[in-house]
Amino acid sequence: MEKTKVILDCDTGSDDAVAIMLAILSDKLELLGVSTVAGNKEINFTTDNTLRVIELLGSKAPVYRGCHTSMVTKIAPGRRGGYNGMTGVSEFNVDAKGNIIQYHNDCLPIAEAKTKEKKEHAVFWLIDTLMRSEGDIVLVPTGPLTNIAMALRLEPAIAGKIKELVFMGGGFKVFNSTSCAEFNIWADPEAAQIVLTSGIEKITMVPLDATHSANFSREDAKELRDYGTELCRVVADLIDERVTAYDAYQPQNPLGTAPLHDALALAYVFDREVLRDVKLMRVDVDCGGGFADGSTLCDTRAYPDRELNCYVALDADRERFVKLTKELLKSFK
Repeated sequence: MEKTKVILDCDTGSDDAVAIMLAILSDKLELLGVSTVAGNKEINFTTDNTLRVIELLGSKAPVYRGCHTSMVTKIAPGRRGGYNGMTGVSEFNVDAKGNIIQYHNDCLPIAEAKTKEKKEHAVFWLIDTLMRSEGDIVLVPTGPLTNIAMALRLEPAIAGKIKELVFMGGGFKVFNSTSCAEFNIWADPEAAQIVLTSGIEKITMVPLDATHSANFSREDAKELRDYGTELCRVVADLIDERVTAYDAYQPQNPLGTAPLHDALALAYVFDREVLRDVKLMRVDVDCGGGFADGSTLCDTRAYPDRELNCYVALDADRERFVKLTKELLKSFK
């Protein structure tokens, strides 16, 4: 069976880490490399965390450091008022041990990697790799879309070389960073709008509406921890860390669960059944600043003003996703 060629573009924190793991462990995918971007954490941390995951699994996939900040949002400091993107997270929200409750710690609970990132910048690597390809690469961004947008601005022709772009981001009716925006899009709205209007033949958006339908529980974490391998222990720790944060800041239904957003987007590349209720829509991003900055505008009208440009997943198959994730993690000895 021919493997699907995949490039991951990550702001590696806890859920990106699991996405990388699945990309390496799936026998249906060939991971060509991982580019990193600032988002969940600063670029130094997201790159370091990516290297840690790659080395833990013994993969030879190269890692390329990308953009350290958004395209334009930080030029105007007052653009967003008091929003910082991480709703609820502050030095005053601590756990029983006095540690600040966070969705992502600076460093993953994995040994520091000995391998190093490649010298080439991620944006140039993306352009070169895509232009040399036969149009058979699936691109999976799981953080802000800065690297992808920069690559498209430098070489618009790469749009025709991307077989499919599956990105985690946006919200239809579910949001987190603000009352109407999801973090990855909010972090760089201009980049998201550039990607959505680039002419890439097929774009699939995996928003919070889908990812919050496929949560992991502390019971899932316990099952992985009891399995006994280092990899399963790491993921169990990450799930527990995320459940603590979501219980504190974004209580899920049921309580005591948390999404692995980015892993769901990656899983869709090799198992199309993990997403449900996928609809073709017109999607644009508000880049005007203020309350709506970074919101994904999904046009559900029968006759939208603009060409339909994005498939939007509104639901997910939790049991299927959790099962395949556990099976792949347990396959690594």
